[in-house]
Order: sequence, then C-alpha cells, then structure tokens
Amino acid sequence: MAELRRLLIAPQRLQSAGSVLLLNQQERHYVRRVLRLRPGQDLAIVDGEGHLWKAQLLDGEQLTLQQPLAEPLQSVPSPTPMLGLAVVGVRRGMDDLMRMACELGIDRIQLLSSQWRTPQAEDRPDRWQTILDEAVEQCERLWRPQLLPTREVFDWWDQPGSLAIKGLATTRQDALAGLDRWLHETTHASGSMVPAEVWVAIGPEAGWTDDEKNEALRNGWVPIQLGRTILRTSTAAVAAATLLTNWRSALE
Repeated sequence: MAELRRLLIAPQRLQSAGSVLLLNQQERHYVRRVLRLRPGQDLAIVDGEGHLWKAQLLDGEQLTLQQPLAEPLQSVPSPTPMLGLAVVGVRRGMDDLMRMACELGIDRIQLLSSQWRTPQAEDRPDRWQTILDEAVEQCERLWRPQLLPTREVFDWWDQPGSLAIKGLATTRQDALAGLDRWLHETTHASGSMVPAEVWVAIGPEAGWTDDEKNEALRNGWVPIQLGRTILRTSTAAVAAATLLTNWRSALE
C-alpha cells in the first residue's frame, strides 16, 4: 500500500456514506490539484483511528471503497503507551511543531497558557488541526494525534491519568536526569509494567515561574532536562518528541 497516496476521512463520514463517498470541496481540491489523481485511479483512505481501505476515484467528486467498511485492508491498535506533549504557545514555529510532532509519532498534544507565554503567541486550533491531518496523510500514520484545547497550566497539572508518568522539562537546575535516562530508570523501577501514558511538558521561552513549577511538582511532575544547552520551546518540543518515540520503539 506504500505506493498509494492517502486521504484522511473522518470515521463519522465514512459510516454515513457507505461504500460510495461524495468528496467535499477541500477533498476534491486535494485529490485533483495536490495528488493529481484522475478518475479510475486508486488511493488509500484512512480514518485516523487505525483503519485503512483501498478506494477508487470515480469521477473526481466521488470515490468508492474496494473493501466493506467493516473489513478494512489494514487495522492496527492504538500505540502504547500513549505519548503526550504539553507545550506553551509561541509566537512563531507552532505550525512546524505540530507537523513534526505528528510525523515523529506523538499521540496527544496539549496546548498550555502560562504566565510567561509570549503575548503574541498564536492560538489557531483549526489551522493546526488541518496541519495535523495533512501530516497524517503524508507520513502514513493510521492514528491521528489528538489536539486538545488550550488550558491554563494551573488548571491542567493534575489532568493526566494516575497511571501516567510526567516529565517537566526544566533548565538551570543541577543534576537533572535527561529525558532518555529518566524514561529508562522509571520503567526499570516499575519492573515489567509499562506506563499507560507518558507526558512531557515544555515551558515558554522565559521558563516556568516558581509557582508553576512548584504546583507541577505537587501534582507528580518530575523535573528533567532535554540537553546541556538552553532550547527554544519549539526545538525542545521536537527533541522531546524524538526521545519519547525512540524510547517507545525500543519497547516493541
């Protein structure tokens, strides 16, 4: 299936359409102008929830699935453990951050607002969801990452589940374990039990305030570092995503 271009269709639309799906305007543009497909050509349809079907474009406006909806050509379970990235918004770089987090394999993205969040930081969830959807198609993921609405840090520190392990990316603090070492040591300490969720929180360019950091510690977050140098928020997020997904791959 690697040779087929992919189109992400929401599960609800697939369920309501049956074997023949009428494409909306955005999808028609994507199929015609971006993928440059013509009637009669095949493509892959993914629902972002682990399923893939082979389909054929009928007339530029409709496509038909070549397998029954209940019998996808590919079906994979959601990745475990779930990898979450919580990040304070920045003025520039969020588009690339979203795309790269998806390509690297992050499952859940939580946008945060903190005291030192850049005043001009963008909050464009609709645009970022579109970027994530396009990245799902491009990088051939079967599971679409979940983009969560922006939350104030003080309202969110206690939200990850009780079975989650939580790393707080921190700078200018001596003797901190790196993210990769912390993941290894935490997993080793729990024996063979793999955590249900792993979260890493990335702060603003100016860093966490003392109050934000102290509240995070009270809620079970563990300070970790992402390297010996001070990273921009967007760089730190990509570094964390890389280390997290590499660690999960090693568990397989």
